[in-house]
Amino acid sequence: MPALAASAGWRATLVAGAVVAFLGALTFTTFCRCPPLPLTGTPTEAETSTGAQADGRLRLLREPAMVRILVSGTSLVAVHSGIGVLTVLHLHETASLAPGTAALVFVAVQAAGAAGRICLAAWSDRGRSGASDLHRRPGRYAWVLACLVAVVVGLVALATPAGRSPVAASLLFVWLGFFGIGWYGPWVAHLAESAPPGRTGFALGSAMAVNQVAIILTPPALGLLKDVFHGFAPAWGLLAALSATALALTVRTPGTRPARRHFRDMS
Repeated sequence: MPALAASAGWRATLVAGAVVAFLGALTFTTFCRCPPLPLTGTPTEAETSTGAQADGRLRLLREPAMVRILVSGTSLVAVHSGIGVLTVLHLHETASLAPGTAALVFVAVQAAGAAGRICLAAWSDRGRSGASDLHRRPGRYAWVLACLVAVVVGLVALATPAGRSPVAASLLFVWLGFFGIGWYGPWVAHLAESAPPGRTGFALGSAMAVNQVAIILTPPALGLLKDVFHGFAPAWGLLAALSATALALTVRTPGTRPARRHFRDMS
């Protein structure tokens, strides 16, 4: 994209991005097949009433396991937004990299994030091989906690003199890309598995809606911090504090048994 922008202008990059997005959507629509639905019993009239469904959904959002998902997702998506907004600026202004080089590092950060989404989700599968092991193995959320720890370490390191070194800062951003973007793989898998039967769409939609609020608010907030304090340390510190708070609030959240069974009990 930087090369295309330099040769054909920024409008051409937007058109190229739109074409790639359209082709991706077309490919997905062409080849995606819905899995067969599991056989379930016929719901009773009380279960299908509007009032009962609304009450069940509200109770779902108040459950500790769902709160844990929302808190961790909000903090990590804020980190993801911060990486996207400030990486190139930090590398150029603080680490003294040329704009083109900083953009190439950001490409590596995005690639690390894509790899993280695949690898972290795949590694979380290793603890899900058998139902009898669910009580003994840490499960998918342990990988989300690991991502929270990793991003706190990386963000704090960026606020130290290491963040002014071109090599160290680039490596830290790649680290943050792997964990600060890759967290979404095990997190969304954990969310989908946590939803009770028949409410997966509501659970996913609610979590995405909360995340979207963080996506909207984070860029202007971080930009304001950078402009007011004339540096990036306050922005990285805020994201580190949010992640550390989410880690502290969710690592011991009640209801550490398999979440789907927990939600089924309350539904």
